[in-house]
Amino acid sequence: MPTCTHSGCGQSFEDGANDAMACQFHTGKPEFHEGLKGWTCCKPRVLSFDEFMEIKGCQLGPHSSEPRHKDDPFKADLTKYDDVLPEPELAATAAATAAVVPVAPKAPAEEPLDNDPADAVVPVGAACKRNGCSAAYESDAASRGPEQCVFHPGRAVFHEGTKGWTCCKPRATDFDEFMRIAGCARAAHLFVGAQRAAQAQAQAVRCRRDYYQISGDVIVSIYAKKIDRTASSVAFDADAIRVHLVYGDGVVYDDTIRLYGEINKDASSFEYLSTKVEIKLAKTAPAPWPVLERDAA
Repeated sequence: MPTCTHSGCGQSFEDGANDAMACQFHTGKPEFHEGLKGWTCCKPRVLSFDEFMEIKGCQLGPHSSEPRHKDDPFKADLTKYDDVLPEPELAATAAATAAVVPVAPKAPAEEPLDNDPADAVVPVGAACKRNGCSAAYESDAASRGPEQCVFHPGRAVFHEGTKGWTCCKPRATDFDEFMRIAGCARAAHLFVGAQRAAQAQAQAVRCRRDYYQISGDVIVSIYAKKIDRTASSVAFDADAIRVHLVYGDGVVYDDTIRLYGEINKDASSFEYLSTKVEIKLAKTAPAPWPVLERDAA
């Protein structure tokens, strides 16, 4: 699958599923100034590079696989801010990186890795959160090997016009080259993380929902604002729908709705809107349903 080249995205995508709301990206340029990091197109400003990489895009649109032009201002604009050190502790470690072996079989023992819990629910397409890895979750069998992830266990260093990582030697002069520096350690992918999984479980809530019927369809609305489209999912079975929504500031809604009647799961669909997810269920029989869930009948 191609990988999206939009700033702030980097996800793999299928052409057939690349609709007008598939990509959440930044239209502006990176801005590193006086220790703060952000994008020229939106307001959030953060202190660390990890937080900068997690700033959600401010624009929705289809994914793109078009390469950036060599004179893309995305590159040039980074150079203006390279003279400002992002964190004092990163500058102090820059000189020490020369002694680091460039390829290590595992991350340093003194920096324990965060790992996904064995029972973590990972939506298809979720991106690995480890530095330098752009893998997307496909299935447990395909994406949960013990050393499938090649990543950087260290932190980003931007110093005197060069960019790199505290854990290995390579240095780059522009941001795109920096993002292509190969990882120097191996571990299992990190799609959720133990801490985030625990926080998500603690914040799990019930969302308001309603439904109505038109012709051969049942329309279900589940209300939630600022839905994270990359972390959320809706799956259809013949007699149930499974909903996983991440919205707001990481609040999680999980539900399995056991339907009154059967549906054609291939003809059913859903759409993320500004205040809700709207789910269209294609009934296999035209008779109206007295209730949405069979357990309530």
